[in-house]
Order: sequence, then structure tokens, then C-alpha cells
Amino acid sequence: MHVHRDTPLPHYHHRGPPRPHRPPGRYVKAVLPWLAAAYLATGIYSIQPNEQAVVRRCGRALPEMWGPGLHVGLPYGIDRVTRVKMGELKRVGVGVGLADRALGRVGEPRESEGLTGDRNLVLIAAVVQYRILDARSYLFKVGSVPGLIENVTGDALSSIITAMNVDDILTVERIAVQNRVRLLGQAALDRYGAGVQIMSVSLEGVTPPQEVAPAFRDVTSAREDRERTINEALGYAGRLLPQTRGEAQRIVVDAEAAREEFIRKARGDADRFRKMAAEASDARELTMRRLILETMEEVLPRLKKIVVGADAGRDLDLGLIESQQKGPGQ
Repeated sequence: MHVHRDTPLPHYHHRGPPRPHRPPGRYVKAVLPWLAAAYLATGIYSIQPNEQAVVRRCGRALPEMWGPGLHVGLPYGIDRVTRVKMGELKRVGVGVGLADRALGRVGEPRESEGLTGDRNLVLIAAVVQYRILDARSYLFKVGSVPGLIENVTGDALSSIITAMNVDDILTVERIAVQNRVRLLGQAALDRYGAGVQIMSVSLEGVTPPQEVAPAFRDVTSAREDRERTINEALGYAGRLLPQTRGEAQRIVVDAEAAREEFIRKARGDADRFRKMAAEASDARELTMRRLILETMEEVLPRLKKIVVGADAGRDLDLGLIESQQKGPGQ
């Protein structure tokens, strides 16, 4: 049998037995319970130990707060749970962006300029640390709590430095400024009902403008030198005072001892004189002779004595006799 090359070959199709028809609703009924269970499971919420949760049901906040643990509410879309970390310290930059500082970028100086009480311009910036006290007030009373904190602390900082001298702000009054800003800022936040507490205010930078920075550095260096000299003087005084007090005490003790000695000696001399006066009244001639002899016994041993005979003339040269007693070369 000859088959022409261009003649197409016949195709044969194998048909199996017909499959039974399954309606789509059967698959929906099988999946629907699982979908309902998954949706209801969205009403189970887990709150961490350092968190509190505010529940808004159909947009309205419930009066009770959810503490740490598992809680069962209504599914997603009906209940909306907002978790707030109560013990976490948050930070806000005043006059400086924390993101810029973390990246090492310098912020815009005009945002942190302040005018002091003695009409000097300084660049001042601060970092405020705060924590949440009332989660409901934190979420609903104020639109932006960080923005409010930045504004109230910035206003407090400006009002404080306008009543102070620039030298005090740059040197010795930094801690006082920080404390006053914290108190004023907290009072303003309490008036707004922000539900937060300012923990600390730290002045990150208080510097003069670049045009006068060298002069301010000289003033600061002079103040530091003065404080160092004062501290050195106080330290020297602290070391010297105990020594001086001890020396003064020793002199007082010696003077007291000398006074007692003089008093005893004067009393002894007075007693001896009274006894001598009594003896002189009884035997005056004998007493005078005894006093002369006692005086001679005390004086003569300290004198050089020359004894001459009765035949010595009146023109006796005592100097010649003394030179003869010494001998030649003495």
C-alpha cells in the first residue's frame, strides 16, 4: 500500500468514562468553618508584662484597661487593641534631631538659638527622657505627645535662659537649668493631661555662636583656672589649719606651764621674804650679816680674785699683776 507523504495521518482520541459533576458550594461549606474559627481566633490577644492595652470596640474606648496576660475580646474589625509599653523610657530632642545626632549630622542652628538675660545669643539643645503614666491619656488626650513635650520644654528652656547670664548658663548653672526645665515642662504636661512623666532633661550642648566662640572659651578657661586656684587654696588651708591649731595649742600649754612656774616661784620668793623680814625684825644685825655672807658666796665664785698683802701700796697696778699671772703668750 502506497501512502503519499503529504497525506495527513488520522488522529485517534481515547475517551474514558464520564466524571461525576461536583457543585462549588460543597467546597465553600468545607472551608467556611475553618475561616470562621480563624476569624474568631483574632479576638484572642496577648499582652506582654511591660504593657497595657487600650481596647476600642466599634471605635469607642472601653473603660477597663487590659493588663499583662491573655485576653478574649471580639474579633478583628470590632475590637481594636493598642498596646502601650509603660516602663519604657522614651526620648525627645529639643533643638536637635535625635536621628541627625545618631547619624553624626549637625542640625539647623536656628532651631536651637536662645537669647540670654544679658543679651547674648547661644546655641542650646536638650534631650528629654519621659515615660508613660496613663495609657488612655497618652493615646487620646493629645494628638502628638512627643511634639507637645518638645514644645513645652523648649518654651521652658527659653523662658529660663532669658533670666540668666550667659556665663552662668555655660558653666555653673547647667544642673539648675535642667531641673527647672523638668519642673516647668512637667507642670505644662499635667495641665494638658498628656499622661506622661518627664524623668530627666539633659543639656546636650550650650555653645556660643561661632563668631564669638574663642572669646567664650577664654572666659570659660579663666573661670576654670579660678576655680582650680580656689580649690588648691582651700586644700592648702585644710592641710595647714590642723597644724597651726596644734602649734597654737602647744604654745598655750607651754604658756600655762610657764605661768604656773612663775606663780610658784613668786610665791616662794614672797614666803622667803616674809620669813626674812620677820627674822630681821628680831635680829636685824645678825640677819644682815648672814645675807651679806650668802650673797658673797653666790657672787664671789664667778669673779676673778686677787689677794694682796697688808704692805701693798696704794698705787698698786692690778692690770700688771693680772698679766703676770697669765704668763707670757697667754
